[in-house]
Amino acid sequence: MIGIIYVGSINRCPYLKNYTSCLDELSIDYEIISWDRSASTQNESVEFTAKKHHIFNYPSKEQRNPIYKISDFYRFSRYAKKIIRKQKYEKLIVLTTMSGVVILKELRTRYKNNFIFDYRDASFEYFGPFKSILNKIVVNSSFTSISSKGFLQVLPKNMNYVMAHNCSSFETCIDNNKIKNSKVVVGYIGGLRETDYMKSLVDRFGNDDRFEFIIHGGGENLQELIDYSEGISNVVFTGEYQELQKSKLVKEFDLICYNYPNSFVNDLALANKFYDGLLFRKPLIGNNSTYSGKLIEKQSVGISLDFEDKEYKKKLYNYYINYDAQSFEESCDKLLAEIQSENYFYKKKIKEFFVNGN
Repeated sequence: MIGIIYVGSINRCPYLKNYTSCLDELSIDYEIISWDRSASTQNESVEFTAKKHHIFNYPSKEQRNPIYKISDFYRFSRYAKKIIRKQKYEKLIVLTTMSGVVILKELRTRYKNNFIFDYRDASFEYFGPFKSILNKIVVNSSFTSISSKGFLQVLPKNMNYVMAHNCSSFETCIDNNKIKNSKVVVGYIGGLRETDYMKSLVDRFGNDDRFEFIIHGGGENLQELIDYSEGISNVVFTGEYQELQKSKLVKEFDLICYNYPNSFVNDLALANKFYDGLLFRKPLIGNNSTYSGKLIEKQSVGISLDFEDKEYKKKLYNYYINYDAQSFEESCDKLLAEIQSENYFYKKKIKEFFVNGN
């Protein structure tokens, strides 16, 4: 029996499928231990065939100060450890850093070299004690899967890392029937978490006849952003969307906005938007001082700029008007082939771990 640990709702863990699909294919039983931090019923439309799903129902707001969340994580730690000791899983899958932090003792003893650590986000690695704990999780894992090679800048050197892209489908979409707009449609899609950043985008593109700025996504600050953009005709907030709608929404973009502001979290990560650009054949707008922005430029799949550049919009507009669509699509094909190869190796390593062990 395999145990899968995740300190959150499985609805927000799409990469869970990377492991459950392999387990299902190999006919290996598994259980999931997760934490519904909103203390509501988790969406059982998420497909998996776990023998049992242990859900820790305890409210803990994401925006709460990390200091005050320590007691919440301690409660989940006790819950998870109790189940792990009772069920005596043969091996573990540890999804995200905090899932490993709360069961660190078990990972260094009973499950040493007998778990996969799935690392998805940088968070508090600049804090010495936290980084020390992270290093211990990596060192004791059978291997660590990473969703961005940028993370290698903060992870321990010379460990066993496997690239795990946030991309499960490689079905590309080239919409040759898209009607050319009189304006360049810049599209943002995803959760609206950073209010100041979104307002800066509204300020940047608002009331410029060359652009139309469309934002698909929800969040606690959605109404505030709608109010902020009131009266600006070329800026539209559409609100939350269902994942099945994403393809249709992205098709209407000319460029995908992926110029996240600099932060410890953003600088090294590689978001789903990067893959959306490749699959839907939409050039990406990146931040030239982040890992993703440099990758966009290196792979010729968009343009990366300094957001404070006084000629930002001029350079962006000229890029779109003059870019070579055929050359861009060839760059997308080349990069997607590399990604697909790395994902194949990732799945191979998962299966080898389940079947052969260390």
